[in-house]
Amino acid sequence: MLFDKELREVVEDIVVDRGPFFGDLQWRLASLPIRFGGLGLYSALETSSYAFAAFRTQSWVLQDHILRDSGLCGMYSDFDNALDGLRGTIQNFDVSHFTSKDTVLLKAQHVLASVLFSKSVQDMKVKFDMTTRQKAIFGCLQAAHAQDFLLAIPIDGLGQHMSPVEYRTILRYRLMIQLFPIDEVCPVCRKACLDTFGEHAVHCKELPGFMYIHDFVRDVLFDIFRRARISVKKEAPVNFLTDPLDRRSTLRPADVMVYGWVCGKHACVDLTEVSPLVGLGVRPFIVEQTALKAASNKVAKHEKACSDNQHAFIPFAFDTFGFLAPEVVDLLHRVQKVMHNNVMTPRSMNVVFTRVGFAIQKGLAA
Repeated sequence: MLFDKELREVVEDIVVDRGPFFGDLQWRLASLPIRFGGLGLYSALETSSYAFAAFRTQSWVLQDHILRDSGLCGMYSDFDNALDGLRGTIQNFDVSHFTSKDTVLLKAQHVLASVLFSKSVQDMKVKFDMTTRQKAIFGCLQAAHAQDFLLAIPIDGLGQHMSPVEYRTILRYRLMIQLFPIDEVCPVCRKACLDTFGEHAVHCKELPGFMYIHDFVRDVLFDIFRRARISVKKEAPVNFLTDPLDRRSTLRPADVMVYGWVCGKHACVDLTEVSPLVGLGVRPFIVEQTALKAASNKVAKHEKACSDNQHAFIPFAFDTFGFLAPEVVDLLHRVQKVMHNNVMTPRSMNVVFTRVGFAIQKGLAA
């Protein structure tokens, strides 16, 4: 269809500026719904395949009322053809529910879309002969909260804006498009290959901006607490001893100290950013494993010292695609509730999660 062709050209213009490497896989990813790891740029041809059938069935009663004196009845051949198309595409789904107004499912369009896109996602790895890295990235894109940044509303006052270069970099990274022309040795650390997809640049400790994403997300988290009217301090010193023989604290300042947060105890929030693709191919890849392991390591390292000194410890682990460890999700859910109670915000909007998700991607792009 002409609309799909024009839409793809516009997306290609934004992502690669009419350059190379934007193929069918990239377009398939972009046209998937956000909750399936895509950008939510729906193909009109694909959407029409289920939207038409869903609309006709959901408006069945209204159609009967409008045509009650016309002598016309039924859905006609166009509807039957649409159902036949769905039967051929999603063969394991029973479309008989859509053949009678008495058996039509609630939220029919949502149901059909979910089934259709679930089938598309299952077929992608085979259809596009995806590499190990592409399969890993696709899994990361489907993780919980990985796509939250796409729902953030641009607000300059909150730092929720990206330059064209930053936005293009993030899209290329997530759509599996090369960022650099050739693989070469990192000019800074001289220890590893500066790969074409930019993975080394994300976690090279020798680079001047290595801590930027950590510090940027920390600053946004601090601002979220402050706007929710929660008592908090950034880079708060912890003066209790980790080893009495040292006669001093060997702990770094807490990234964020939340006062009285856990049963009246102050909570030390420690941020950790990881790349889930480090070591890819050396061991079996499991989505979310890297961030979960980082959170576990932080707990093992700091929780006892904090507990012994009447403090709580909360690991704030996240990966470069936006996955959040369970402790982070619990923390942000609670902050969201406090914000709804203390600040006038629409309860339907997860502003806390979208701000954090946006901060992760903006920090990564920088």
